[in-house]
Amino acid sequence: MRFIKANSFFDGTTFLANNSVLVLNDDTTLKDIVSEYDIEKSNIEYFEGTIMPGFVNAHCHLELSHLKNNIPKNTGLLEFAKHIISKRHTFSKEEIREAMLEADTTMYEKGIVAVGDISNGTDSFETKSRSKIFYHTFIELIGFNPVDSATVFDKGLVLLHELKNYNLAGSLAPHAPYSVSAELIKRIADMNLPFSIHNQESEEEHKFFMGEKSAFDDFYTSLNVDISWFNPPKKSSLENYVQALSHENSVLVHNTFTSANDVSLAKEKNVFWCFCPNANVYIENKLPDYTVFQSVENRICLGTDSLASNTQLDVMSEANLILKHTNVFSVETILKALTSNAANALGISENFGRFMLGKNAGLNLVEIENSEI
Repeated sequence: MRFIKANSFFDGTTFLANNSVLVLNDDTTLKDIVSEYDIEKSNIEYFEGTIMPGFVNAHCHLELSHLKNNIPKNTGLLEFAKHIISKRHTFSKEEIREAMLEADTTMYEKGIVAVGDISNGTDSFETKSRSKIFYHTFIELIGFNPVDSATVFDKGLVLLHELKNYNLAGSLAPHAPYSVSAELIKRIADMNLPFSIHNQESEEEHKFFMGEKSAFDDFYTSLNVDISWFNPPKKSSLENYVQALSHENSVLVHNTFTSANDVSLAKEKNVFWCFCPNANVYIENKLPDYTVFQSVENRICLGTDSLASNTQLDVMSEANLILKHTNVFSVETILKALTSNAANALGISENFGRFMLGKNAGLNLVEIENSEI
């Protein structure tokens, strides 16, 4: 049994009393939280800094780890997507596997204990099944034409079944409003499982849905995809699908061009807002307007995106980028985004994101200084 004391403890939702001591069982599960005055002083281990639960990375693409340093920065979303499409399959299976193993190990070393991860195929399943990290895998589907929604959905179910064969948690997820029909989004949402979607990543997306001239026309032409059937709804992409969301958790990712009106429209749904600021800068060289999310700060979480759009998979780096560039959120709010909020978003709050008696949700030691972690 161990007795752990630090300068401060953040339990995933709030800071504990200064005299708190964590009591750990021999199997590292949390036995109790007691006062230091109830423990023999010589039995207490002291640490400088703040101890908090393990981090939860709400959005990642482990399967793209081999693309680190292979995609140019600041190209804009659609040029970035073209690079991904053209380069992701030009590596050997061994190179892809080794890159995933290294990324997985690095995340664990960075204090990440759980990840919401996007998979377009099966490449990452074996790595995840052997990992010390808990993964909830979002099987990502792409199918913009409504006539294909049933076929694409059924293919997703096949992948989801294969994921279950690895004893991994997961659910289906639409890629983005511009690449998945509203019909397919509804089919997925109606499964009432954790849900994720890349939301409002570029200004071109907004133009596309408003019926304005946008780069999406040339993008789909370059892919030889016919979108002549598409009738722009002349409203934001989020407004076009938000009513299809179920009562289950929905993680909306990036939100770089989300407006206050969009946030208001989503309030009646069980929405969590996931930010990946380093990826926003890498791709669009722009951060979201975080002020529009002040009213939903208990529903914000953080992700790293992939090594195709980031130089590292470190959620503390994401947290500090937000804290450095805005005074919208307090350090305590960001600590919640790294832990309990993200665990809630992924539906894993029974095991992660907080100090819980009888559980091991990880312990991270951090330093908080000058409003940075």
